[in-house]
Amino acid sequence: MTDFHPSCPAPVGLVRPVRVDPDGDSGPRRGTAAGPSWRTSSHGLVVPAHVPQTVEQRILEAAVRLPEGGVVTGWAALRLAGAAYYDGLAGRTPRPVPVLLPHTSRIRGPGVLVERTRGRLPEPVVRHGVPCTPGDLALLHELSRATSTRAAGVMVDMALAAGVVDLEGVRQVAAVRRLPAAAAYALERACAECRSPRESEMLQVWESDVGFPRPLMNRQVLDLSGRVIAVVDLLEPESGTYGEYNGASHRSRERQRRDEARADALRGVGLEGFVLVAGDSERVWRERMSSARGRALWLREDQRRWRLGAFVPAPPLPDEDEEAFEALMLEHYRSLE
Repeated sequence: MTDFHPSCPAPVGLVRPVRVDPDGDSGPRRGTAAGPSWRTSSHGLVVPAHVPQTVEQRILEAAVRLPEGGVVTGWAALRLAGAAYYDGLAGRTPRPVPVLLPHTSRIRGPGVLVERTRGRLPEPVVRHGVPCTPGDLALLHELSRATSTRAAGVMVDMALAAGVVDLEGVRQVAAVRRLPAAAAYALERACAECRSPRESEMLQVWESDVGFPRPLMNRQVLDLSGRVIAVVDLLEPESGTYGEYNGASHRSRERQRRDEARADALRGVGLEGFVLVAGDSERVWRERMSSARGRALWLREDQRRWRLGAFVPAPPLPDEDEEAFEALMLEHYRSLE
């Protein structure tokens, strides 16, 4: 289990760039703009130097350069809709902001990835002052640039987890488009029960690589009295196999103590588990999954000493608690190392 949260809080403190103004009325004069109090966001546009260069601020700074009819799309539109996975990074390198423009339009300056269309552009959804494509189309645009089927699968699962798209809606839009193979795979096997990127990867290895039937994700395990023993990342009720992904937050002594107590309680009711940790190879993942499933008891439902509980979605975001959210995202970045 990681501490990643699929949703991100609404951005605060976004500052729209202003143009350098020779008269100093609507913006700073050129000399002032060149000083330490201002930062150039693009040609002729500046923001106060103290404004943090968050991912949302970077999207806004790109969006102010959009020509008429242009919209932000792809990861940037999904981020502004509230999907935390779309952090605008390739490793630690900022990715260009994807924009969709009418065929004859142009946009000046670096930092954008341009896609043009001869067709009718979608009705924009304005998010935090930025015109965006609707979530389903933004996801399809992002899927078209997926580097692998695995990455495409995570993209879809994390958009679903954040609640920024509806799977059937995306599939309907996709039905009239020509999709790359990775996008078609991702929409076919999509799972709305994964709460983190690593859970999505674990599910895809279980299903696509090892070839096991689809399990349940993020389900309660109850004892026969109805008490919750644990919420496990992956569960195959038929075999009695469960799986967990433990990120960096599980390395503390207290967390390890709780994890061992939890594992012991699950063994006590006859469940067989595997644990994946950061740094494991996918070969290790496959071996642990197969080994645990091979050891499982495969009991009939009336023989089990446990009961299946409810699906547990991600908890609500902390109210106005930026520090707590930053801690969640730090765990996300560590899990990618």
